[in-house]
Parts: sequence; structure tokens; C-alpha cells
Amino acid sequence: MRYLNKIVFINSAAIRYSEVQLDGNIHLIGTQGVGKSTILRAILFFYNADTQRLGIPVEKKSYQDYYFPYADSSIIYEVAREDGWFTVLSYKTMNRICYRFIASPYRPDLFIDEEGAPYPSDRIRSVLDKNGIKYSGAISTYEEYRNILYGNSDNKRDYSCYSLMESGSYQNIIRTIQNVLLNSRLEADYIKQTIITSLNEADSVIDLSRYRSHLSGFEAQLNDIGVFREPGMARKAAGISTLSDDIRKRDLRINDLCRQLRGAYLETERILPELSRKIHEQEAVKSDFYKQRDKLDAESKNRTATMEGELAVLKNALSEAEAKRVFYAGKDIQTAMDRCNKLEILQQEQESLVVEKDLLSSKNKEASVLHANLIANLKNELAGFENEKQKQLLAAETEINARREARREYYRRLREELRHAASEEKERLLVDREKRTTEVAALKMRIKTTRGQSGTSEELEAVKGRLGNYDANRKDLELKIRELKYELNYQTKEFETAGKHLDEDYQKLAESNEVKIEALSAKLAELTEFLDNQKDSFFNWLSEHKPGWEQTIGQVCDERLLYGKEFTAEVGEGDTFYGIRFTSGIHRNVKTKEDYLAEKKDAEEKRAGIQRFIATARQDLEAAKENLRKQYQSSVKPIKEDIYHAEYELEQLAVRKKEDESRLSALRDQATRLRQEEIRRLEEELNAAEATLSSIQQEIATLQGKMDRELASLDEQEKDELAALDKELSVAREAISEEIARKKAELEERKSGYDREQLDSLTASGGDPKRLEEIHSRLAYIGGEIKYINETKALIIEYLKDKREMLDKVPDWTAESLRLQQIIHGEREELKKRLADVNRSIFKVDAELKELKEANRKALENREEYHRSTLLDWFTSRESIFSSMNRTDTDGDCRSLVREITIRVSEQSQKLSELRKEITAYTGNFSEDNVFAFKTSFSDDKEYMDFACDLKEFIDEDKVSEYQSRINTRNSDIFRQITADTKSMVSQEGNIRGVVDRINADFKEKNFVGIIQCIEMRIDPSQNKIVNLLKEIKRFNEEYSWDLGQNLFASSADDTATREKATTLLRELIKSMDAYSGNLIRLADFFDLKFRVIENRNDTGFVERLTNVGSEGTDILVKSMVNIMLLNVFKRNASTVFSDFKLHCMMDEIGKLHPNNVAGILKFANDRDILLINGSPTEQDALSYKHIYKLEKDTDSFTRIRRVITQFD
Repeated sequence: MRYLNKIVFINSAAIRYSEVQLDGNIHLIGTQGVGKSTILRAILFFYNADTQRLGIPVEKKSYQDYYFPYADSSIIYEVAREDGWFTVLSYKTMNRICYRFIASPYRPDLFIDEEGAPYPSDRIRSVLDKNGIKYSGAISTYEEYRNILYGNSDNKRDYSCYSLMESGSYQNIIRTIQNVLLNSRLEADYIKQTIITSLNEADSVIDLSRYRSHLSGFEAQLNDIGVFREPGMARKAAGISTLSDDIRKRDLRINDLCRQLRGAYLETERILPELSRKIHEQEAVKSDFYKQRDKLDAESKNRTATMEGELAVLKNALSEAEAKRVFYAGKDIQTAMDRCNKLEILQQEQESLVVEKDLLSSKNKEASVLHANLIANLKNELAGFENEKQKQLLAAETEINARREARREYYRRLREELRHAASEEKERLLVDREKRTTEVAALKMRIKTTRGQSGTSEELEAVKGRLGNYDANRKDLELKIRELKYELNYQTKEFETAGKHLDEDYQKLAESNEVKIEALSAKLAELTEFLDNQKDSFFNWLSEHKPGWEQTIGQVCDERLLYGKEFTAEVGEGDTFYGIRFTSGIHRNVKTKEDYLAEKKDAEEKRAGIQRFIATARQDLEAAKENLRKQYQSSVKPIKEDIYHAEYELEQLAVRKKEDESRLSALRDQATRLRQEEIRRLEEELNAAEATLSSIQQEIATLQGKMDRELASLDEQEKDELAALDKELSVAREAISEEIARKKAELEERKSGYDREQLDSLTASGGDPKRLEEIHSRLAYIGGEIKYINETKALIIEYLKDKREMLDKVPDWTAESLRLQQIIHGEREELKKRLADVNRSIFKVDAELKELKEANRKALENREEYHRSTLLDWFTSRESIFSSMNRTDTDGDCRSLVREITIRVSEQSQKLSELRKEITAYTGNFSEDNVFAFKTSFSDDKEYMDFACDLKEFIDEDKVSEYQSRINTRNSDIFRQITADTKSMVSQEGNIRGVVDRINADFKEKNFVGIIQCIEMRIDPSQNKIVNLLKEIKRFNEEYSWDLGQNLFASSADDTATREKATTLLRELIKSMDAYSGNLIRLADFFDLKFRVIENRNDTGFVERLTNVGSEGTDILVKSMVNIMLLNVFKRNASTVFSDFKLHCMMDEIGKLHPNNVAGILKFANDRDILLINGSPTEQDALSYKHIYKLEKDTDSFTRIRRVITQFD
């Protein structure tokens, strides 16, 4: 027998030291506040180890603080076993209650020294080690302590030697002992659970969460599939798929354009430095040409500056000479010169006339002398005149000869200069002709080369290259698509095969376990029937009247005899069997009722375990299939994406091929047109060059003819001038000869006159008055002429000076001026030509520079446009594309690409808006937890697109049929599961009803309270709606089980009623479970337990809870009796291995009961191996208790416990 034998307080609560024996009924007496409840709670703590369920008021100290106020405080429990004792030490460390089990009976010397001082916990261990006493490690949790005490060990350590019993379901023992002390109200649910647990340690439950999980969204699932099958929804889904496919293609095109934009930007970044370099180079070339032009202009100016100066001087001199000429012409300088040239003649004539006058005026002279003198005078005059004229002629000849030589030298020099200038010009023209000839040859060669070219360009060659690669690329893509589709088919087949294997494995598992369940159900039915029939059997009689019969008659008695109901038996003396004392060396294991109950429990547990296993296997199957589907989707999704991209690329490849073919044709046409334009331009340049060459050759010929003409002209001019000089000399000679002749004629006439006058005037004595008058007149004329000459002499001198210095040089100056003008003109023409060449080069460079600057400007604008685009949403969302350094060929620039991308993004945004509306309208027909797991709310466009793609895949793969099949299977499984679970629960009602009947019989037989006429319990059908639905589903499944797997979605008329009934039952079950707050349906929910108490003819009727039954004492008594009875029921079935143990119940303030009732409750408990520990102020029935302890307070307010009475057996 095992029981709590003793409790020892050491410095605990208000007790210094005290031992209280607990090996029988105990009565604690003493006034209020001396510590009776303290001891009762300490004993209760031994059983429940729960500081919250000791009945300590919240305003008082906690259990730890009150019972263990000191470091050496402890409470020690001594437990008796059939093979000795063990001790449980409880102490406080770090404000936690700890335990230590000690394999020894209580010995004070193990815990207190010789002087009575308690040992601390560490010292206790040392003393135990010193005495060689075994003990457990420190137990720091209440749960571990309870598991050890009640034998619910996990076998990690062998603590079986410290167990009071061996039970895994000891909680009801604890709860019942608590209820007795705390006088808790009686509730049917508690009593039901106690009865159930007394039959089976493991409570039978139905987990509604499994049903909820299986039936989650059942009605919505049916509705969702129906909605999905509607034609209008199918059209909407097709529209969504088409729209999403269009958006995906648009997105791929935008991505392609973004890659082109990135390539264009990288190309822009590449060419910008090159353009800058070329611009710089061209600017330098242009600057060089400007410098060359300035240099040519400067050199030309330097060359012509002197000549222009000389020309200016010549023009000034010619201008002055012209002014002098005009001035002297106004003065009639030639006439004045002619008159002045006659000065000497006039002077001679004057002298002659003076002499003649004198002669004619002489009256003394003779006529003959006069005549002779006149003749002599005439001769002298003629000689003088001739001398003078000869001098003039000589001077004229000298002057003209000098002028002739000067003109000859002048024309020789002109010819030399003309030949030199012509030679230089001819040399220049020859160089130019050579240059133009080379240019013409080069142009002809370029034209020939251009004619021979097929018309190509880098772009055209690139297009040709791409066209040449299209077939290879197409084949590669087609091969890639075939490989991807093969891989997809392979993955799909693997997925289907794996799914089939999972289904097959589950089916095999389910079938094999269904067989086991059927076998266990049959066994349970047999055991239930067997146990139900044992009440009036020989087995039951032996159990009641012949303890230990298993080792005697049970060894030879057949089970049919033992469990038969037709028998007659009585207890005889000795171990006889029909008068024969029988022994055998063979020991037979005879099954007791407990063995059958254990076997039934084991079968129920196995069946429930198999059912749970099947349900778990179904869940595992669904989970595995879902994981398999997720793995499949995760593995095939990139493959499908690759296929989609490859097909899109193949489609785009064909589009690009057509574009490139059109582009190639256009480029060829363009190349032909450009070639023809180039040939035409080159021919125009050739014509211009040939015209220029011809012009140069013409210029050379013209130059030669011009030079010949100019030389001939110079020769002619020289000849004319020399002839003019000869003529002038001849004229001068003739004039002088004529003057001399005239003079001679004049003098001859005068001589003749003198001769006549000599004859006529010989008679006169003086001169002839007429002659004198003539001489007078002539002398006056000559005097006037000489005066004029003298007056004009300065002018003549100035004229001669000017003539010598200026007027005579006018022809030279004029010729020189013309020569200089020709040279300057030629220089300027040459400068014009060279400047024209330089300007053409500058124009060409300017054109190239303009193109480069324009290209640079566009490149800068493109770069700026690219940088601006980095702020746009479509750029930031494609950062991976724009961070790549890979270059994609493109014909577009950044600006056009950004514009096109922006337009396409805008169009895509509109399409996405349409898609969002379509998807929102589509998903609005489904609930958030729809069967297909379709999302009904989306946070961004990606989720909309993912939904559209998943929907397309869902439709293409006809997954709705899979869902239909899955729902059919799942709900047929749930029908079977509910049926199995419900059948298992219902099968146990008989056992429970038997226990209730025995309790009622026990009350009737052993009722010791006269005022209580009846205490009765009754089992009623459950009012739990879920339980009733489960029972109805069970009945329905047993009738239609073969049709449920297919009819939930059937449409035939024959199946309509079955389908509607099945769906109605499931809907009702779902509705009831939603209204039910818990997750479990226990065995206790399958029936209702009610109490009935008749006290002093007051009938409570059958109620579910007992609160106040009669007076306070009666209420305590009734509740105690029921709790003791329940404790006994549970106690008998708690330990399947060992059942010989006693328990304690504590009742405080027992004085509220009548002494007769106290004796009755003590016997009522003791008959069931339950000891009572009561507390009251006084003792009324001392002989009913084995020990009576009186509690008192000493002067220090410490509680002193004194044993008053002890009865010995």
C-alpha cells in the first residue's frame, strides 16, 4: 500500500518544527487562525503542486513567501510504499520551489543538527552523501514533480521508486482533491470528464480544426467552380489572357527599346570624344586655312606693295605731267618755243637791219659801197642764219638720236619684262595644268571605281550580316524552344508521375489502414459487447467475492465459463474446484477486467491513431502535392518564361527580318541613287575640271598669242616711234632747209632789190625812206619778238626742265604704269585663284565642321535626353538594363528612342489600366479565400500581371477539373472520416452509461445521510448541434457512401437529391462549427449528464450543476460525497500497473456537519481507500480519527502542533 505517511514542517510558515502523521483519518483542532488551513494547504500542495489552486486569498502572502520565509525553511513529505519509504523535500531557492526525492524514510538527523538548527539545502545533500542515501537531482518545475509522483515518467530517468501511483492521466485526481477542500461547485462537464478519463487515460476527441481545414470554404468552393464555369467568365478570362499577353509583348518591346537606348547612349558616349577630337582637328585645319589665306594675302600684298607704291608715284607723276601739259598747252608753249628758237636769227637780223639802217642813213657813203655793204651784210646774215640752223639741226639730230636710243632701250626692257612675266605666268599655268590634269585623271578613276562599285555602306553591310544570321538565329531559337518544351514536358511528366505515385502511396496506405480500422472496429465491438455483458457474469462475481481468483480458479477456468451468465457459485473454504484441490506447474495469464479495458483502450487508441494517421496522411498528401505543385511551378516557371521569351524573340526575329529585307531594298536603292548622284557629282566635277584644264590650256595659248601680239605691238610701237623720230628729224631738216631756202630767197630778193635800188638810187645822196621805214618796222617787230622771247625765256626754261624731267617721260611712265598694273592685276588674279582654292577648302572644312558640330549637338542632346530620362519611372524600374555595359545595335538615337519608349509606356499604362479593370471585375466574382487561391486584391501591376499569367496557365492546363476532383475526394474523405470518428465516439457511450449506473447504485446502497433521499445522475442525448450533425452525417454516409466521391459536381437528375443532401449537411456542419468557439468535440460532448438531489423532499430535478443543496452543511456533505465517489472511480482506473494506494481528501471547517454525518463521510471515504483530514475548532467524535492534533499559538505567535489522541490498530 502506498500513501502519504507524514508531513514535517521545518521553519515553515509559523511552525518552527513539527511532524504530522497522515497514515489515517486526521483531525486538526484549534481556534481560528492557529494554522489548520496552513497544514491542509501544505498537504494539498503535495498532491497538486500548484500555488494558484490552494485557496490562498490574493491579499495574503504567496505560497513561497509564507511557507518558506527563511533560507533553511523546508517542508518534508514521507511516503510509504509496499517496499519501504521515500521522502520528498521541498525548499525554496531563488524564489522558486524546488523538490528533491530521497530514498529514505524521514530522519530528523538528515535535516537538523544536534542543536536543532535546520540544515540548508546544500548541507542536506552533504549529509545524505555521508550516510550513503540516494536522492534525485533538484526538481525545479511543478510539472516534472507531478510526473514523478504520479508515475508519468518519460523514462529518461528511472524515478519509478518515487511514484505514488503509475498513471498518465492524474489531473482528475488532483482536481477532485482540490474541489473537496475548496468546496467547489459540482458541474456535469467535470463529472463527465472524470468518468471518461477513468475509462481511458487519453480522452477521445474529434478535432474540428481538421474538419474546418477540410471544409474551409466548402460552399465558396462550390460557388467558385460554378462561377468559373460560366461562359461569361470564360470570355472575360480569355480577354484577360489576351490583354496580358499583349502587355507582356509590349513590355518585352519596351525592354528591347531600353536596351537599344542603352546602346545608343553608350554609342553616344563613345562618339562624343571622337566628335570633339574631329571638331578640334577640323577647327585646327580651318584655322590653318585661314592662316594660309592670310599668308597668301599678306605675301601678295607684300609683293604688290612696292609696285603699288611705284604705280601710285607713276600715277602722281603722270597726273602732274598731265597738269603741266595742260598748263603749257594753255601757254601755247610750242609756238613760244618756236618764237624763242628764232632769237639768234632775230638778233642777227636785227644786227643786219641796224647795219642796213645805218648804211641807208649815211648820206656820205657812196651807193656802190652801200650796195657792196648791203650785199656783204646779206651774205653775213645768210651765213649766220645757216650756221644757226645747222646748230639747230645738229641739236635736233642729237636729241632725236638720244630719244631713239632711249626708246629702243625702253622697248627692249619692255620686251624682256613681258617675256619674264609671260614666262612666270606660263610656268604657273603649266603647274596648274599639271594639277588639273592629275585631278581630271583622279576624277576619271573615281568615276570608274564608283561605276564598278555595287553600292554599299556600313549600314547596308550590317543589314546583310544580320540577314545572313537570321536563319541560323531562327534555327537556334527553334532548337532552344524544342529543348525547352522537351524539358517542360519532361518536368510535367515527372510532376504527373510523382503526383500519381503520391496518390498511389496514399491509396495503398489508406486501404491498408482501412483494413486495420475495420479489424480494430470489429475487435472493439466485440470487446464492448463482452464488457457490457460482464456485469452478471461469473467473472464479475469472482472479482467481487474471491479476491486473487486469477491465481487459483482462473488458471483452469475457460473464458466462456468465466464470462457466461448462467452460473451458480458460492465461496467455499480452501482452494477447491468441485471438491478437488488443484495445482499446476503451468502458470496461466488470466485477463482481468482491467486487462480487457486496457485492451479496448489500446484498440481505440490504435484505431484513433490510424484514423489520425490517415487524416494526417491525407493532409500530408495534400501538402506534398501542394509542395510538389509549387516545386513544379517554380521549376517550370523559368522554363515557360524562357519559352515565351524565345517565341517572342522568334516572332520579333521574323518581324526584324522583314524590316531588314525592306531596309536592305531601300538601302540598295539608296546606294544606287547615291552612287548615281556621286557619279553625276564626280562627272560634274570632271567637267568642271576639264573645263578648267581647257581654260588653262586656252590661257597658255592665249598667253603665248598675247605675248606674241604684245611683242609685235611693242615692235610696231618701237618702229612707229623710231619712224616718227626719223620723220621728226626729217621734218626738222626739211624745215631748216626750207627756212634756209626761204632765207636765201629772201636775201636773194633783197639782193635783187639792192641791185635795183643801186641803179635807181645811185643818184640820191641819202637812203631810201621807204626802205628805212621797212627797216624801222622790222626792227620794231624784232625788238618786240626779242622782248617776248626774253619775257618767255623763264617759261621756256621751266618747260624744258619739265619736259626733260616729266613730259618726255610720260610714255615711259605710262608703259611702266601699264606694266605694273598688269603685274598687279596678274598677282591679284593669282591671289583670287589661290584664295578661291583656299576658300573652297575652307568651305569644305566648314561643311564637314558643320556636320560634325551638328552631330556633336545631336549627340549632346541625346546624352542630355538620356540623363533626363533617368528620372522617369520606366527608367528606374529597369535599372538592371540601364546598368549593363552591353551594346545593342540600333538605328535610332536617344531622343527618338526616349520618345518612342515614353509613348509605348503610356500605351502600356493604358493597357495595364484596362487589365486592372478587367481583373478587378473578374476577381470580384470570387471571395478572398476562393478555392482557386485567386488573389482578389493587388498591390501593384506585377501582381496583376502574375494573376493574368497564372489564370492563362490555369485555363490552358484545365486545372479547374483537378480542383473538382480534389474537392470530390476531399469531401468524400471528410464524410468517411466523420463517420469513423462519430462511430468511435458512439461506441463508448455504453461504457460511460455503465459507470453512471454503478455510481447511482453505489449511492443507493451506501447512502448514510437520512435527509438526502436521492442522489442520482442521468445520461441524456447531447444537445450539441455539431454532435447531432456528425451523427446524421454518419447515417447519411453509411447509406450513400458509394456515390459521394463523384456527385458533388454531378448534374444528372438522379444524383441531384444526393448532392443537395450532402451539400446541405456539410453547409450545416460548417455553419455550426463557425458558431462553435472550440476546436475539439470531446467524448463528453456526445451525451449530457445531469444531477438530481432530493433533500428533505426538495427535488432539484435533473440539472447540469449543483451549487447550494439545502443548508451549508448539507451542501458540503453532498459535494464531498460526489467528489469522493468520483475520486474513487478515477482512482480505481488511474493506475493500470499498480492500484494498491491511498489518497487524502481535506475538509476544512468540518464542524458544520452533524457528528453522525462526519462519521458517515469518514466511513464513506475509507471504504474507498481515501483518508480524510478534517479541520474544525473542536473535536466531537474522537474515536472516528486515528490521530487528533491540537494547534496552538505560543507567546511568540509560532504555531505549536500537539498530538492529542492516537488510535493503534
